[in-house]
Amino acid sequence: MKRIKRESKKERRSLQNRIRWVAGLVVFCLLAVVVRAWFVQVENHDYYLARQQQQRSSNLLLTCERGEILAADGGQLAITVKGESLFANPQRVKEKKRLAHVLAPILGQKAATLERRFQGKRSFVWLKRALTPAQVKALTPWCKKEKGLAFFKENRRVYPNRELAGQVLGFTNIDCCGQEGLETYYEKYLKGRQVYLEREYDAKRQVVDSYEYPELDYYKGKTVYLTIDRHIQSWAEEALAAAVTDSRGRSGVALVMNAKDGALLAMAQYPGFNPNSKRKNNPSLWRNRAAVDLMEPGSTFKVFTLVAALESGQFKIDDKIDCEKGKYKVGRRTIHDTHEHGILRLDEVLKYSSNIGCSKIVERLGPERFYDTLKKFGFGARSGIDFPHEPSGRMRSWRKWRAVDLCNIAFGQGVSLTSVQLTSAYAALANGGYRVTPHLVAKIVNDAGWTVYEHRHEGLAHRVCSADVARQVDKALGMVVEDDGTAPKAQIPGFRVAGKTGTAQKFDFSKKCYSHSKYWASFVGYVDPPAGESRKIVYVMVDEPKRSIYGGMVAAPAFRKINRRLMSYLNYAPDADLVKLAMPLSEEPNEVLNDSANVTVAESCVCGEKAGSGKPIDQVASVVPDFTGQTIREALARISSYRNRVEISGQGRIVAQRPAPGSRLEPGLNFVFKLSSEI
Repeated sequence: MKRIKRESKKERRSLQNRIRWVAGLVVFCLLAVVVRAWFVQVENHDYYLARQQQQRSSNLLLTCERGEILAADGGQLAITVKGESLFANPQRVKEKKRLAHVLAPILGQKAATLERRFQGKRSFVWLKRALTPAQVKALTPWCKKEKGLAFFKENRRVYPNRELAGQVLGFTNIDCCGQEGLETYYEKYLKGRQVYLEREYDAKRQVVDSYEYPELDYYKGKTVYLTIDRHIQSWAEEALAAAVTDSRGRSGVALVMNAKDGALLAMAQYPGFNPNSKRKNNPSLWRNRAAVDLMEPGSTFKVFTLVAALESGQFKIDDKIDCEKGKYKVGRRTIHDTHEHGILRLDEVLKYSSNIGCSKIVERLGPERFYDTLKKFGFGARSGIDFPHEPSGRMRSWRKWRAVDLCNIAFGQGVSLTSVQLTSAYAALANGGYRVTPHLVAKIVNDAGWTVYEHRHEGLAHRVCSADVARQVDKALGMVVEDDGTAPKAQIPGFRVAGKTGTAQKFDFSKKCYSHSKYWASFVGYVDPPAGESRKIVYVMVDEPKRSIYGGMVAAPAFRKINRRLMSYLNYAPDADLVKLAMPLSEEPNEVLNDSANVTVAESCVCGEKAGSGKPIDQVASVVPDFTGQTIREALARISSYRNRVEISGQGRIVAQRPAPGSRLEPGLNFVFKLSSEI
């Protein structure tokens, strides 16, 4: 019995020990779980929550559409479209080498490059962005066959008008971010906001929620409205291209600016640039030369010498200057004129573009007063145009001018500025003496139709010269285009034209002197509009022309061509007296009113006469003549004393008319002539 009791006591002790060990193990495990739970849920809560969210869901980045750029006439200049891009998941691509050789010719890449991309450990890699429609068509079967290939829709910037205003608009990069031109200047308005869309997945990475896209239009970029008119821009580019190629020039610039508020209706440049294919072009073509390139203005600057003289009160417009027969010595330098002139009035100094006359004016005027006048017009500073990288014009302080420097600046040498700065200065002369700020954007509107930015014309507050001086200078500029002036090729029959030629030598930095073979040839001016309309400044510059170096021969014809199209577009009416004066000219009469072969409405003087008699008759008893087969000049000559409206369509000779021949001619009647060259 004692032995049995000892054994049972020993067994009980062993059992108790085992229970203690098991209990200890259970308690230890429970403590471990608690500690682990504390570390997971408290200490490392953020880390594990992020991992859980990463495995359960993902954020899809949606880049909202970039805002449009529209012309003043409502046409689209820059838009955003959806395009396809190709990406791959290298981990799911099986036959990588074969697939690389298949895709290489389609994507225009090397097979070795594609193969290296497939070897990566990442789950996403771009193969080609902004695919063409032909590439998408060729790749579609392979995306269906290979699980590791797929398309991705992206926004792509498109410029529907190709080269039209290419340097003005600029371009964006592959991610639709502005890089040049207005695209970068107004980036904060044009760029669409980025929106993240959350999607949830199951264990097999299948989307389990039915999500909806947010209202992305709310985050769309804003619409920018330009002051540029597509029609005027196209005509300016066409005329400029013809001027540069005909003169065998290097490049050229043409501007059309509203003199009242500085709005740029056209900003043309040659050679052109297509933003849709920027990689195929020379980066030097991206630069908008009209706004960022400095040049010496040459004789176009002489008008400001005349303004300074008249504003000072020391000169009157009929004062006479001795131009020394073409040679005048200043210090050790000799100033020359292209032609020998003797005594000239101040307005004739401008008309014949005399360097010596301008030099003598500023010698008497003094450097300080001349400098102050130039600063009022904004020379030596930025114009304030809404375009990136505009430089300040270069004009040294008058205290650093030598005697020869003063004379050189008087005729546009030794001072530099941009084409925009010179054009805006002429706008001040054309609007009566008020300085304007050139601009390209009229307003910016969001998707809800609210105007978030608008260019506000601050009124005509900053006067740079008196109205009387502006009128006198206007008359002098009109003399420049007379038959014996420097720009008779700028004349437009039936209209009054005013402007100034410029032929500026380029400085040769290698030789440290002015070149005798490289020039800027330019012309800047305007045509008098109908009453109530503002003047439109047209500026044309050809860089390094070869056939002729003179602005009156190279740039003035382009100025004339642009203005004739512009007047037809704006329905300017010719002056009857100027039409009569222009009759002896050899050009086709229908071109007087209609250079673009479009319908134009023109104010003319018409009177009644008996059909075929050629003699005027009493208005009350008159009938409409038969003009069929006649030129428009002959028709205007027969009806040259009775004021009415004439509409002209086409070119050539008259093939149809309204009212019909023989009908009664009554006051207020409109004449409509249809012209054709096939008669």
